[in-house]
Amino acid sequence: MLAMWVPELPFQLACGRDGALRDRPLAFLNPDSSRSPSLWFVNRLGRAEGLAPGLPMDQALRIAPGLRVLDPVPQIWWEAQGSLGDFLQHWTPQGQLGRLGEALVELQGTQRIYGPLADTAQRMRRELAERHGWDSHGGLSLSATAAQLAAHVEHHLELVVDGSESTFLAPQPLRRLPDLAPRIRERFHRLGLRSFGDLQPVPLPVLAELTHPKLAPDLRARVRGEDRPRLPLLTERPGHARHGWRLQPPCLPEEVALAARCLDWLWSDPRHPRKLVLRWWDVDGEPHTWRAAPEDLSTPPLALARRLQQAFLAGATRRLLVREVELRLAWGLGQARGLFQDPLHARLDRLEPVLARLRLRFPDRAILPGWVGQALKQANNSLIFLEAR
Repeated sequence: MLAMWVPELPFQLACGRDGALRDRPLAFLNPDSSRSPSLWFVNRLGRAEGLAPGLPMDQALRIAPGLRVLDPVPQIWWEAQGSLGDFLQHWTPQGQLGRLGEALVELQGTQRIYGPLADTAQRMRRELAERHGWDSHGGLSLSATAAQLAAHVEHHLELVVDGSESTFLAPQPLRRLPDLAPRIRERFHRLGLRSFGDLQPVPLPVLAELTHPKLAPDLRARVRGEDRPRLPLLTERPGHARHGWRLQPPCLPEEVALAARCLDWLWSDPRHPRKLVLRWWDVDGEPHTWRAAPEDLSTPPLALARRLQQAFLAGATRRLLVREVELRLAWGLGQARGLFQDPLHARLDRLEPVLARLRLRFPDRAILPGWVGQALKQANNSLIFLEAR
């Protein structure tokens, strides 16, 4: 199992666009600090000079006069994370993206294609640097936890030999254990359990009392380097698609142009949806889900996009800013049709060939129905609106 880590990916992206930013302290401006500007992310050179996230910007500039404060671009960061996933798909079908710039992939079974695992990992690092210009580190181990921590050793490639996972993990502090709740970590700290080695000999019944009976077996396997998780597929299953949209900055539900975005997603594939699930998350992380009924899926994309917009507004009742939207689709071979089709849907079906010809004729302009709203037209003059009469 290979863990890849692209350290400080947002700063590497910024330095790739502007070479003058290299070898100097950098920080991103906190988008939530409107009155008193403060720092959000700080790179290593900045932290070495005493800077930290949350520090007021005027104080940070006094501490490090050479500091360069950048505007945050989370959408570009998440697109880069998606590019990392696309890159890994060319090497292995199994893997999982973690935090920004982190990924875990399964290389077992690829030896016949690429050769020894260590050589494959080095080739992946070199190709990532050649294709995207990103410096990366790798950790190779049978244990997922050992591989992730080995990647953060920051050698080009850290290899944990089979059978030595427990020895490698023993001196590591527990704060480096991924996804360990702070409350549990503080409890371990009060009991003198501060490293992986302190926790490795703890019996399972005792560990269950200290944490939770359902969490204890997994935690014990991770601190001992015995975890062998089955990673999901990096790609969607055949006939399925997932489209994500991260809103930056988060906005109110009525400000989300969901219908226009969903039309692009529905028109991106010539097949017809067999299942459709809309999910969205508020800024506090609260998830929401809406599933399309069979009668909704039998309507043309123009009507389905309108139904999606209505269901989204009806379900977003908390009056909080929306942070992320995701549409999951399962495609079918043909469109289901009722015996007696709605006259409006029949007219929309006749509009589809016209829309297809317009999209080919004007590839750089959005072709949208008139009910999407005049607000979009005012925001972008390169839109064409059509109405079914």
